[in-house]
Amino acid sequence: MKSVARALRQVNDGVPYLEKEIGRALSRLTGSTYVTPSTYYVIFGGRCNLECKFCTIYDKVDPSISGIDMLRLISEAKQLSGRGFNLSLSGGEPTIYEPLYDCLEYAHQVGVNFGFTTNGLALTPKICAKILRFDPFNINISLESTDPGINDFLRPLKGGTVRILQGISNLLTEKQRSGSRVSIIIKPTIMEQNYRSLPQLVRYFGKDSGVQVNFQPYTGPGDAPFWIRDLPALSTVLSELTHLKESGYPIIGHASLFGEFLAHFTNPPAAGIRRYLDLEGGKRNCDIGFRSMTIQPNGDAYLCGYLDEPLGNIYNESLASMYYGMIARRQREKMVYCNIACQRTCHRPTPLLEKVSAFMRMG
Repeated sequence: MKSVARALRQVNDGVPYLEKEIGRALSRLTGSTYVTPSTYYVIFGGRCNLECKFCTIYDKVDPSISGIDMLRLISEAKQLSGRGFNLSLSGGEPTIYEPLYDCLEYAHQVGVNFGFTTNGLALTPKICAKILRFDPFNINISLESTDPGINDFLRPLKGGTVRILQGISNLLTEKQRSGSRVSIIIKPTIMEQNYRSLPQLVRYFGKDSGVQVNFQPYTGPGDAPFWIRDLPALSTVLSELTHLKESGYPIIGHASLFGEFLAHFTNPPAAGIRRYLDLEGGKRNCDIGFRSMTIQPNGDAYLCGYLDEPLGNIYNESLASMYYGMIARRQREKMVYCNIACQRTCHRPTPLLEKVSAFMRMG
């Protein structure tokens, strides 16, 4: 009976998201805006308790979005998008962001699906209980490998991997105890130092642990040491990951995902040079302009960061006025033919059936 009740709850919670999927399709078809964002990515600032080798945001300590402004953003997102959306907080490290718990509490009160991305170091039993008290939508955990020799190198902290894995275990235990619907997602970045160990990571969590895995490739400068050069070896690993997905391991992404990752690493960009796709004159029909908004620590709001043009700033305009504004309309027209090669999970579209599958595994 519990499984039936859970499935019914998932279907009920998923209907508003499905409505937005239909609205996006209609918006792409007509060029008009018949839908509001389903995801708001808010980067509060760069403050972090790690200095990861492939990341530089910890250098950007200021500016930082205040707690009062974060609460206002939650309210404005609710007013604009209604139901069927989530707000995703990242940084920096959200668990050292003092307003986090006020945001969790307020989002829970007003019915906003709130989640965040963490390195997992702070997930003690006490902190997990405090977080899940407000039933967050999802918690993404950045973990590059379950092998301490690899993960502790990329995310430099002696004993950090053991601590993160224990934190994930604490989170799963508290989820079961509290009955929280939270989705726990492991987010590894595929790169030279860890790609051979990624099947081991997937097997570590297993098919039925309550954890999902969402891969993304390294997208930094083409001359960085994190780009994978041994493409035959990468292809073998990606084939193994494909087999694991087909065998029922909870890997998020469509069937051709790993083929796209191989193509991504085949031609690293020159330093400072953006890569482009050959669309052969066809349309891309990118829907990110109807799908999400991203807020940077200085308050600038974007439909897509790759376009290098903000819609405006949260300190001068509301989310709604920017979303329906002239700049947003002009950018959506460009996105129809956009050929920028983007691979981050926040930019990469996921097919509807894959979204449904991932959504039904939540809770």
